[in-house]
Amino acid sequence: MTPLDLVKMLIAFDTTSRDSNLALIDFAQSLLEKSGARCRRSYDATGKKANLFATIGPDSGGGYVLSGHTDVVPVDGQDWSSDPFAPEVRDGRLYGRGACDMKGFIGVALALAPEIARARLTRPIHFALSYDEEVGCVGVTGLLDDLKAEGIKPALAIIGEPTLMKIVGAHKGGAKLVTRCCGREHHSSQPERGANAVMMAGEFITLLDSVWHELRADSDPRFDPPHSTVQANMMSGGTAVNILARESEVTWEYRCLPDRDASAIVERVNARAALEVLPKYQRRAPEAQLETTLHAQYPGLAMDEDSPAIRLARELTGANQVEAVAYGTEAGHFQNYGIPAVICGPGSIEQAHRPDEFCEVSELHACTAFLRKVIAKAST
Repeated sequence: MTPLDLVKMLIAFDTTSRDSNLALIDFAQSLLEKSGARCRRSYDATGKKANLFATIGPDSGGGYVLSGHTDVVPVDGQDWSSDPFAPEVRDGRLYGRGACDMKGFIGVALALAPEIARARLTRPIHFALSYDEEVGCVGVTGLLDDLKAEGIKPALAIIGEPTLMKIVGAHKGGAKLVTRCCGREHHSSQPERGANAVMMAGEFITLLDSVWHELRADSDPRFDPPHSTVQANMMSGGTAVNILARESEVTWEYRCLPDRDASAIVERVNARAALEVLPKYQRRAPEAQLETTLHAQYPGLAMDEDSPAIRLARELTGANQVEAVAYGTEAGHFQNYGIPAVICGPGSIEQAHRPDEFCEVSELHACTAFLRKVIAKAST
């Protein structure tokens, strides 16, 4: 199969994060084992999702990891021109959910497994396929824990997120948090006799915007935007227009510059909310509360232009520049584990998560050429 053929086959697996990815993992493991790969899995608590780690080449330490996540974001409510899970090539572009984020990279890597098997590798090449990256880089932590338990320590990792095949050496860290606003129900004609949790949530959202404004004072011009950000993206609550809401929830996120204390952002939000929002509602209802829960978190990737991962990527691509991005990846987890990581993959992040997601076929060709250079380097 050509890389394009294999990417199409991967897109046809609906691996939306809310669903199982086992069918794709079974398919990928079968392909890799036909090329002699040694495979191991790590599962989520339900057993319905799995990471796959596979190795081709000498049974020794070190080696290069080709890493990608198998899950994709939902297509619900998006206006697609074609079936998002029936990939199509039109005008030199491959359309389908995951075409760039990030089944393009995974498909190219898997298509090259037979070439990797035929190469005279002096160091192993590993495949790391994870689940639930799109909901907070959840799955890769289990994969890395499994490697740690087995004493497996690759020399570096190439994370194939869409970068237009440019070299990315840093990204922000982030987290998903939910703040539960608890008030007291009452008839809406007498609002001061209750505590309206929806109004409380509105004031909390305004506070988040204020914290974001404060964070602008600390900037790093390599990023766009150049500062850490905080924003609310979802809000729910209330039961009827004439009832003061007893409960409301605000789902929010931060995206923090690497090498900064991300926990300080949450502490600032909680401290200001306790001082500026909560007292007003507790005067009406002493039981009123604001409760914030961390649902998912991923670390930033700190720039280290002397790392072996970045040096390898620059050598093989001839790139003079190493870039930084605002979106998050699993690279920070690899770096925290002690595996230097770099991000380089086909497609543009501008197409990710959108209807009619696509990857230029020329990008898949460029990725194929790049990974063939990786194979050659692993054979020296």
